[in-house]
Amino acid sequence: MKKLNKLVIALLCMVMASFALTGCGSLPKTSSQIETSATEEIREQNIKDVADYTKKNFAAMLTSASYQQFKDYLDQGQVVVNYLFDNDFGYRWHQFVEKHGEIKKAEVKDTERTEEGYTSRIVLTGEDQGQMAMTISYGKALNPISTTIADYSDDSKETFAFKMETAAGNTATGLITVFIVLVFLIFVISAFNFLPHTTSGKKEGAKAAAPAAKKAAPQAAAAGTEGDDLLKNRELVAVIAAAIAASENKPVDGYVVRSIKRLHNNKWR
Repeated sequence: MKKLNKLVIALLCMVMASFALTGCGSLPKTSSQIETSATEEIREQNIKDVADYTKKNFAAMLTSASYQQFKDYLDQGQVVVNYLFDNDFGYRWHQFVEKHGEIKKAEVKDTERTEEGYTSRIVLTGEDQGQMAMTISYGKALNPISTTIADYSDDSKETFAFKMETAAGNTATGLITVFIVLVFLIFVISAFNFLPHTTSGKKEGAKAAAPAAKKAAPQAAAAGTEGDDLLKNRELVAVIAAAIAASENKPVDGYVVRSIKRLHNNKWR
């Protein structure tokens, strides 16, 4: 019985918690949230309105009349939107007709919001099945401002084989470009071999100085050895100097012994 009471109490707690969570989820929105939501709804509705306006007015006009009829209409002083926009629109229309013939199909593809307002793109198909995209720009007040036109290609209609062929062509172009650059670098590096070397004189001078240094080294070593012998045999030097001074009848200070060499006949000089 006690277990049953505990189970009932637990179920009641779960039901109350679910009601509490439901109540929390339905809290009223703040004024900023309401304003943001309303702004987004207005923007979405404006996009729909711009797309619908483009379809009913410009796309329908492009397929229901020829360019010459539109031009005659303007020449009579009639106005579609305003003189500036009408002339711009007619100029784009004329560009398409010259390239692909009269317009056989006009389909509104993309309508989106921009920083300046809105844009709506119409894909035009001509007599030769060629396609171009006419983009109409709108202001923030949803008024048509200007138009542009450019070539159009629908990637979704391209086959996988065509895409692979395009990718292979791009790869081959890249490889050829790299190969040409490498050949050019090899040519430039090879050209350095034909330039005069400014360091050749220095190398020749160094080669000429090397033998002289080798010859001077033994002489310096011999002089150093003789000087060392004189320092080690000071008593012998003093005796020789005294003997020379006595034979010459002059004071010892007048003589300086520079070196001592032994002759092959075992006599000193």
